[in-house]
Parts: sequence; C-alpha cells; structure tokens
Amino acid sequence: MTLSDYTQLKQCIVLAVVQAEKHNEILSSIKELFSAGINSVRRVEQIKTIRQLLSVLELRDILSEDNVQSLKNIALKLPNTEELLKKISDYEKSHVPREYGNYYVAAQNIATEPEESYIMNSHAPCIKTVSKRKKQRIFQTIIEEIGSFWRDLGRNLKVRECRIDEIDSQSRTLTEKATKVMKAFEYEKADPDKWFFILCDALEKSRRKDLTIAIQEVMAMNI
Repeated sequence: MTLSDYTQLKQCIVLAVVQAEKHNEILSSIKELFSAGINSVRRVEQIKTIRQLLSVLELRDILSEDNVQSLKNIALKLPNTEELLKKISDYEKSHVPREYGNYYVAAQNIATEPEESYIMNSHAPCIKTVSKRKKQRIFQTIIEEIGSFWRDLGRNLKVRECRIDEIDSQSRTLTEKATKVMKAFEYEKADPDKWFFILCDALEKSRRKDLTIAIQEVMAMNI
C-alpha cells in the first residue's frame, strides 16, 4: 500500500504532536493559532486531537495538498522543528499542484517507487520506538471496535481474499474474525517501519475514520 506524500506529511505532523511532551498543551497552542481562521469558537472547542484539527483546516480550505503553510506553522510549535520543516520543504519542492499535474506521470512515479520509500526513511525512528504494550492496545482497539467492517479492513490491509473467506467460514463472532485479520496483517504484511501509517490509511478506506482517531489517541498515551 502506497500512501501519498501529502498523507505521509500529515501523519508525520500528527505523530510529532502526539508523541511530544505536554502534547495537550501543544495542541491547545496550535488550536489557538488557527482559531481566527476556523472562525467558530464552538468548532474549535470540539477539536480534541491534532488529526481532527487538520481535518477542520482542510474543510476550511486552510490546508490542502497545494498549500501546506499550516503544517509549517504547526511544526514551529514543536520540539523537532528543523526536521519537520525540512520534510515540508522537500514536499513543496517535489509537489506538482493538482490543477497542473500530469496524472499519468504521477502514477508512473508511484508504480516505480523504490523499496526505500519516503515513509520508511522519514518515519522509521518514531514507529520503531512504539512499545509492545502500546502496539497491542492499538490492535485491540481495532479488534473490539471494527465490527462488521472487518472484511473491508482485511482487503485494505492487502490480506488475500482466500484468507478472508477462510477466516469468515472458520470464525463465529466478529471479534474472532477481526482478531484473525489483524494477526494476518501483523505476521504476514506489517512493515515494521510503516505499519501504523498503513493501519490509519486502511481504516479510513474502510469508512472507519473514527477508529483512525482512536488509535491516534492511543499512540499519544504514555504506555
């Protein structure tokens, strides 16, 4: 599964915020920074995570693939400012605006992307330091909440269709099915450098953005 450079960039910002010390204070500071642009006190108060904030900024057209100035402003509020700003700068240099982009060329670039991808080089350190307990909590959250969307999740995690059918026939409850899908992903598909990003992307494609937010919150926990 290949994530867009824009999605990777947002995920990097999200992880930088949730893993920062005093991340709640940082989030409050970032919300205050964008409160005028959001122009709704009630909407700002409803924002509880950095991911929700980025979604609101996109809805307000303050943030987009073609305008990542907001990500720069957020990066300046974080401890690893220099590293994040470099990632954003690299993105801006390589990004082709959608209205002028050659989509055939873009598709070719994705198809020929080298094994040592951007996401592997950029985010490996923060993913590899996730504790075993935290990873288990993330997986358990998905297992307990995915419900009837387990099959969609399996497909979006690139679990083979024959394996999904086998899981369906051999398991009685939705929890059992979800558990086996997550085990198939963990032991057969999960890249140690980018498994969390792949999970977030698969959940969104499975129409479970709420679970994406939930596991982002688990990632922010000190466990």
